[in-house]
Amino acid sequence: MSKYKPLVAFLNEQPSDQVTLPFNRIDELVGGLPRSARDYEAWWSNSRTEDSHTWAHQWLAAGWERTRLDLAKELVTFSRSSSSKPLAQNVTRATSYWWVNHKQTFRSEFEGGYIWSPKKNANGAKNVTYENLTRVVPGDVIISYAGSLVKAIGIATAHYQEALKPESFGEAGAGWADLGWMVSVDWLALDSPISPKAHIDAIRGLLPVRHSPLQTNGNGNQGCYLAAISPELGELIIAMSDHQGSGPAGILDALSDEVKKDSVEAEIVADAGLRPTERIQLVRSRRGQGLFRQRVLAVEPCCRLTGVSEQSFLIASHIKPWCDCTNSERLDGHNGLMLSPHIDHLFDRHLISFEDDGTLLVSDMAARVMSSWGISEGFCPTPFSAQQKLYLAHHRRIFKESQARVHIGK
Repeated sequence: MSKYKPLVAFLNEQPSDQVTLPFNRIDELVGGLPRSARDYEAWWSNSRTEDSHTWAHQWLAAGWERTRLDLAKELVTFSRSSSSKPLAQNVTRATSYWWVNHKQTFRSEFEGGYIWSPKKNANGAKNVTYENLTRVVPGDVIISYAGSLVKAIGIATAHYQEALKPESFGEAGAGWADLGWMVSVDWLALDSPISPKAHIDAIRGLLPVRHSPLQTNGNGNQGCYLAAISPELGELIIAMSDHQGSGPAGILDALSDEVKKDSVEAEIVADAGLRPTERIQLVRSRRGQGLFRQRVLAVEPCCRLTGVSEQSFLIASHIKPWCDCTNSERLDGHNGLMLSPHIDHLFDRHLISFEDDGTLLVSDMAARVMSSWGISEGFCPTPFSAQQKLYLAHHRRIFKESQARVHIGK
């Protein structure tokens, strides 16, 4: 087997179209890089000629290109080539859910906005629950468990990076190596922490068979740091936290959506296959500006719920979320509504939606505020066009899934 096949295999396992790796990580994958890889940029060139750069031939053949390199920091970025991902714009990666047990380091990691682990156990053995940090991608949900309670839920905001052990760990990390992996996280503290032990009958059947964060009796598994958990378990915990009054589901959805949008925008900006003017319009469409706004106004000249038609008081809002769209959908005027800001806030978070005939759908969470605004009074439904109905089906599906998730904990 070629020395560099493990690197290519690692790249192909990544859900993201771009991954940045420290040289030390590649050392681990291939059994050590040659000295020339650290000294010469040419070693990392995307060589397509019949030369001796067989390592580059392999990542190119697998659909990857080296797009950035920092020899001083020993960091290299690989990106899937546009020719290898013709359907990428039509694929939305499902959110992954993780559970971190960090009783000793909870305060440091919560206040610092991250999770950190050494690369290996103190005896040098591999630890899957440490290596899981390298599998987290922006937008993933992380459940924080410390002191027998789920105290916070967070959204990963970046891929992992090599980092020194935080000084704030103090004696808690005395037995760990100084170099490890870190993932940045936006944490949301729960007003009412959850006791998994008190809900173990509902949780037990959803625990992973291997590397479980909890024992079957509801106690924490001390040998597990970061565990991959099922969407069902992750959604159950979020629903429980909503039911107990913390209401984080909508906030987490908004945070996750922004992280995903940032990632998609970065891909658009880096896509050499797009003309500069296309990139500008696609990025502006994320904020309801530019060509997208003009096209939406041509279809929907006023807010359906408030009747406001003054353009300076309206937001061009995507029906199908921007980060889930193809590039053509991001600029399609039929994929948008002109909405007053407070209505856009609810629509964008799938707290309200519409039937094809224009009937307003209101979530339990939004019902009271909608009533206080007097929105339902005198509202006359207007049917949507055939093109709009295609996008609304997507929006309604997310709306109904959100409603179902809230009801899980009731």
